[in-house]
Amino acid sequence: MIDCLSNPSWLNPQIDFLLFLQNIRIAQPEFIDKFFLSITIFGEFWLPTLICAIVYWCIDFKAGLYLFTLEGFNSVITHFLKMLACVYRPWVLSDKIHPSKLAVPFAKGYSFPSGHSAMSSSVLGGTAFILRRKPIICILLICLILLIGFSRLWLGVHTPQDVVCGLLIGLASIFIVDRIINYAEKRQNRYLILAFILNITVALILLYICRFNTYRTDYVSGELLVNPAKSIYSTVVIYGYLLGLLNGAFLCRRFFPFDPHKTTIKNRITIGIIGSIFIVAGLKNIVGYIIMNELPTKIVFLAMFITGLFITLLYPIIFKSIDKNL
Repeated sequence: MIDCLSNPSWLNPQIDFLLFLQNIRIAQPEFIDKFFLSITIFGEFWLPTLICAIVYWCIDFKAGLYLFTLEGFNSVITHFLKMLACVYRPWVLSDKIHPSKLAVPFAKGYSFPSGHSAMSSSVLGGTAFILRRKPIICILLICLILLIGFSRLWLGVHTPQDVVCGLLIGLASIFIVDRIINYAEKRQNRYLILAFILNITVALILLYICRFNTYRTDYVSGELLVNPAKSIYSTVVIYGYLLGLLNGAFLCRRFFPFDPHKTTIKNRITIGIIGSIFIVAGLKNIVGYIIMNELPTKIVFLAMFITGLFITLLYPIIFKSIDKNL
């Protein structure tokens, strides 16, 4: 155990479980780790965003709005809890844990709760909730969610408490957001109320984590285990994006509602392909560039806000205008 840390005894069974998986993992060929690492992309922000966007643009606007709200709701909660708890990764909690080398570069910052588990259980679970009358698809989605959670344990980058809490956040989000959307749908102006509450809440959270929260500053060999400044920076990036995403979705629903079924299948496929290229190539590279180059926080926040706004508001408006003129 690292000298600077004092871990509660109830973590010991979790560490033992990770060691059990680790002993199995190290005896397996590397492609097993690669398989589980590929599974975890369903819990990263860009692939769930792509799923939400395809539904939003091309299949069912209201269902896509529900999924986008799920993505935003659970991400705000998850990252706030990460910054509050400041729980270290398993290999920091115990020097006996040796995570997969393939996964470590993608497992930076604080550990609790698991963002991958929360994201996958909310978006994929929300999709299952929408498709609940199709049991086979629902079972497949639930199995994928559980597999993603297990992959975080297999790779040694999260403890069971991280994964379970992430899954519970996602599960709770499904039902809470369903009620929120049903509330807003009864009167369209309620989407403006939701946008107001969202902006105030995120502003207060950012103020707290940037100015008032205290962070652990444990050192090993003269280096910080987790740099709070970098974690704050990443949170600002994510919150700027989520604010743009959700504000755009709420404003679009209130002022520029559209129905994908009113356009041709060809146009729906076109909007899906062009938008997918932007999300997979553009959004992923934009975030990577911002984090690697550590641009000024205000510029980063604005850039990510505009990016999210483009996905849920500007892009649908552009395509709707083009469709009318064809």
